[in-house]
Amino acid sequence: MATRKAPDTDAQLELFSAVFTDINTRDAQDTMAVPFLSLSKSPRFEPLEYKDPERGIEVTVSGGRPWGIANIWDWDLIMWLLSQVRQAVDHEQPTSPRIRFHRHAFLKDARRHVGGKQYVRLEESITRLKNTHVRTSIRAVNGKTEMFSWIERATIERDERGRMAHAVVQLPDWLFRAACDHQLVLTLHPNYFLLTGGIERFLYRLLRKSAGATSWEWKLRTLHVRSGSTQPFSQFARDLRKVIAKDSLLDYELEEFRKEGTDEPYLRARRIVADRKPDSSVVSSDQEVAFLPSTTDLLRLDLETYERGRQLAPGYDIYKLEREWIESTIRNGIEVRSPDKMFLKWCAAIGRRSPLRAR
Repeated sequence: MATRKAPDTDAQLELFSAVFTDINTRDAQDTMAVPFLSLSKSPRFEPLEYKDPERGIEVTVSGGRPWGIANIWDWDLIMWLLSQVRQAVDHEQPTSPRIRFHRHAFLKDARRHVGGKQYVRLEESITRLKNTHVRTSIRAVNGKTEMFSWIERATIERDERGRMAHAVVQLPDWLFRAACDHQLVLTLHPNYFLLTGGIERFLYRLLRKSAGATSWEWKLRTLHVRSGSTQPFSQFARDLRKVIAKDSLLDYELEEFRKEGTDEPYLRARRIVADRKPDSSVVSSDQEVAFLPSTTDLLRLDLETYERGRQLAPGYDIYKLEREWIESTIRNGIEVRSPDKMFLKWCAAIGRRSPLRAR
């Protein structure tokens, strides 16, 4: 009897083990500027809906009872899994959307305590991520719509006390493709996991998504829409002002202001790099933020540049190299058109000329 060739999807997915430690945390860019996650630890059952007709973006996120929609703390696990995949790709190692990991590995890297309560919370996060259904036009080609769950399938392996020990989870193809494409992921500040507030985490991710510029202006009402918060605007603005009152958010200084002739409240955020005063270039916006080069302070590096610089000059203090490069550039009056490329060339030269053993 003649038979046709079985499709590739018939094959069992290869299992990828999450084994990398002390690696940079990456996030999927497409999830950082529009509402995909609940900002509350209380269960959310109301769908998240967002539309931007001008850019052809539609997002609907839903999650039924009793678990509701995944929240921004549950997302720590997705970022860690994406980081594991990206690290494997960077080291030219085989990987797969089907990932097995131990509870301690994630909890340690996410800077959480290790213990029974955290094991339960981790299992609950996996359940909410599995329970969350996403429908979006983002990165869906030819007018198509993508539909998936943040975790397509999960298996919990338990220890002798019945607690979660290992987990095997399968990422949706939409996320796995992002992890495999360096242009679709961004590196986050190492202290991101220590942020306790949902609005803080949302705001940092939104600002990090706007990585090309050094200063931004947003209407508070626009931020309210982008957050997907169920809070009334007045309550959201009050909580946002608490974040602003702290004056800084990891890499960013925050300030509320009102433009001349209007009572509309705005947030101004300035990026802080290596204790140097940020420049005055501003992106004003209810639109997607675009790159705006500065003519007064070009020696600013993206976070991915630090990561790549460490690879080119292993064992060196990357921030000390940065200071030395800046001092040399200024001292010699060198014109800088592409600071990231020039700094990486500096690192490569240091690594070749005076190699150190990586620590």
